Amino acid sequence: MKVKVFVLLFVLSAVVLSGCTGDRTTDGDVNTTDTVNDTGPDNVTTDNASNASLNETEQNGTINAEEQPTVDVPDEDTTTEGPQVIDTGVPRTYTVRLEKFLSSPNTLVIAPEDTVFWINFNDPIRAFTIVSKNGLWENRSIGYRQSFDYTFNETGTYNYSILGNPRMSGTIIVK
Repeated sequence: MKVKVFVLLFVLSAVVLSGCTGDRTTDGDVNTTDTVNDTGPDNVTTDNASNASLNETEQNGTINAEEQPTVDVPDEDTTTEGPQVIDTGVPRTYTVRLEKFLSSPNTLVIAPEDTVFWINFNDPIRAFTIVSKNGLWENRSIGYRQSFDYTFNETGTYNYSILGNPRMSGTIIVK
């Protein structure tokens, strides 16, 4: 009984202390909560130097082409559904769970140099053999609570399957 109380107090202390840490960064990154932007007319964010030229413009009512603020408009249609890949230049890691004789998610959109981990969480416990239909890797056996990872270097659509379990097949789209 004393051990349970001690563990409970330890967990509660950890939760309380994690809430006490601030959101200040110490590695040189910019903290967006610490910056303040001035907004000009029509909620256009400007810096203080361009505020002076906007104030002069408001007085005489004209804007020269070189004084107009620029707005970046994406070239692609952004109305597509689902998660969008934002290439930050840093490779990411994704996890595909092999569980309940399903592969979740069964379709994954990633960027080049990203890594996908397939982890076997199936119950009842059994090993699976993952097969690349595109020949990217040799067939690999994944035991219970074990994983297999692969880094996708080139863009394209890649399919995989689990031997003997067609519902566990999936697709990795590298954009």
